[in-house]
Amino acid sequence: MHELRTPHGRIRLETDGVLTPLGSGGEPAAAGSGLAADLVAAVLSGAPDGLACSPGELRIVRTPLPAAAAATDESAVAVDMTNLSVVVGGDKIVKLVRSWGGANRSARLLTRLAEAGVEAVPGYFGSLDWHHPTRGQGTLALVSAVVPDAADGWSWAVDDVVSWFQGGEAPRWPAELGRLTAEVHTVLLEVGAAAPPAAAQVRKRASDVLDRALSVTDGDPGLRLTRRASALKDILDAIPETAAPAFDLHGDLHVGQILRAGGNYWLLDFDGDPQLSAAERDLPDTAARDVAHLAASFDMVASVAAKRIQASEPQALRRLYGWSRDATGEMVASYREAAREAGVPDLLDEAMLPGLIAEQLLRELIYAHRFLPRWGYAADGAITHRFPPDQTSQHKEPAWTPPALQRT
Repeated sequence: MHELRTPHGRIRLETDGVLTPLGSGGEPAAAGSGLAADLVAAVLSGAPDGLACSPGELRIVRTPLPAAAAATDESAVAVDMTNLSVVVGGDKIVKLVRSWGGANRSARLLTRLAEAGVEAVPGYFGSLDWHHPTRGQGTLALVSAVVPDAADGWSWAVDDVVSWFQGGEAPRWPAELGRLTAEVHTVLLEVGAAAPPAAAQVRKRASDVLDRALSVTDGDPGLRLTRRASALKDILDAIPETAAPAFDLHGDLHVGQILRAGGNYWLLDFDGDPQLSAAERDLPDTAARDVAHLAASFDMVASVAAKRIQASEPQALRRLYGWSRDATGEMVASYREAAREAGVPDLLDEAMLPGLIAEQLLRELIYAHRFLPRWGYAADGAITHRFPPDQTSQHKEPAWTPPALQRT
């Protein structure tokens, strides 16, 4: 049997590449089983003492970030839907990877950012890697610092937009996120730039996404999407050639990947787009891909805010989605200025953004169809209010309204 063993559990490598964390009695591992604390202790020590694997060998990749030995108490993290994350000792969090190779990219990029001293990501201590004789290297666990009292952007961003809509101050964080993204990008670019993907390749990928979204979106959302298919196709077909450099990106950059606490922001989770294969996630791309993904998430924030306040009147919806366009402009301007200050003024090709934002919103529809159907309304609202419908249809379009709040 191919597995890693620790004093309090094991991680079994299945034949299909799934990694199954188990407690000492063979039950699914969870907070409190001790497995997570074993892994954290090994990473912090810099040596896999007390751990064993068969076949192959274990190696620790340890960053320069100092850390005292962690306490062993464990608590659950409910928001990680892909992996098993556990807080150990109250101040460190370990991500136990559930698929072979699923976090190799994240470990590599986080190590690079930690060694560069980037403060826009939570403190990163390192990873535990299994070097397998036939599968090669696979990261099993990553250990980072906990950001106390932090919330992700699906909470704080929506809260701020709702507050603004109801008469409060306009959010200032779009500009801060633009600068944060540029800071991370300039460090990732230092390893080396690659040639950007050809426009024909980018357009083909985007066109395939449109076809897929049309095929899986039905009901009123499908009618609204079909009415916008022509406009979307024109935007996707207009994605230009670019001379901007390609490099390792975040790959799944949206407000939900950004923590806020005490007025500061931290960027999480460099695993890449979960809808792509590991090989596709590892391909370099241009900065516009990440910036477009972040901009698309602003539209999604507007949709979630509309649900929160049950906004259904056209004027209210125009105001919410108008905020999102303004926020995107602020974010892009801040990114542009930060890149210029870093000496890479041509890092972002803004001409690519309209097509890549459209592609990302279509991907959100597909993601909702595959994994989270209750999320579909957000992408539906964003697409409905960003792109014009075909005016030649003789049938009135069903209006988009947010779903009702669930009574508790």
